[in-house]
Amino acid sequence: MNDAPPYSPNATSSETRLPYDYQYVSAQDEDGDPFESLARPKPSTAESSSSAAVFAQQSSPSPSSVSFATPLRPTVSTPARLAPTFIYSPELPPGYAPVDELARSFRLAPPFIYTTKTSAVPRYQLMQEFSRSGRPSKLHIRRLLASETRSASLPTAALVSDDGKPRIRYDEEGTMYSVSAYDGSMRGHRSSTIGGLITLETVKGLRGGRTTKIHRVTKNRRRDSLNPENEARMQRYGYQAKDEWDKNMLFCVKRGEWEDDEGVRIAVEGDGRSELDILARVEGRGWWRDLVVSCWVMRVWASDGLRWEGDVKGW
Repeated sequence: MNDAPPYSPNATSSETRLPYDYQYVSAQDEDGDPFESLARPKPSTAESSSSAAVFAQQSSPSPSSVSFATPLRPTVSTPARLAPTFIYSPELPPGYAPVDELARSFRLAPPFIYTTKTSAVPRYQLMQEFSRSGRPSKLHIRRLLASETRSASLPTAALVSDDGKPRIRYDEEGTMYSVSAYDGSMRGHRSSTIGGLITLETVKGLRGGRTTKIHRVTKNRRRDSLNPENEARMQRYGYQAKDEWDKNMLFCVKRGEWEDDEGVRIAVEGDGRSELDILARVEGRGWWRDLVVSCWVMRVWASDGLRWEGDVKGW
């Protein structure tokens, strides 16, 4: 019983043999399809032709039941809206200006000076002082604040009340320039104004015209009479007032046309000196525009005078 079967791998060569119940398979059976038993049986040719005829008869509609449908229209697809694309621009927006920085045209309507063309708002304000005899002695000019300019630019704003007094009170601390009737000079009072004195000089031409020259007069410290170094010179030549001052021309006005010290036309007067159009560039030179407007007002005040209701100081 412990012997290995004759067909086992442990059997010796003399004991090797096939089991008694082994059946030989012929070569014809080996050539057949081993999966043939799993496939469905194929119908015969006659059955296939009859089934196809029945299916064709059932699927084909009768002529009476055929209906012609409306042809389909082509549909147009709407493209989808894409989200807006934000493009970064390296350019910065223009700087904010509380007032019109491009104003170059002005109209004199005391006690205010209005801008024209680019805007129509008051930009400067005037105030006069009078002597005991009732004659004007000083004229002050200041630039209005941005809040005052905006409030006066409203359609319902009235700059003069019913009693003739201006609604915007003059602020003496904001005075830019003051013109004195004593010597006809103008002096600046703020850091944005030029130093020294500004004087007027009217010269008659050979052809009858008049030319107004506006000079800036400054103190010459090198020739100051109080300087001990100039004592010997004073003893020899005496005191000369003109030697202590330097006189430089700022503007020259002839027939309503303004020129600078180099002869370049910078402004033009109009409507009997009540309007002024600055032709030169004013961007970034607000102090220079204030100077031109102040010199223009000084020239009008010195030649024609200015009066308006409520112009007495102390209202």
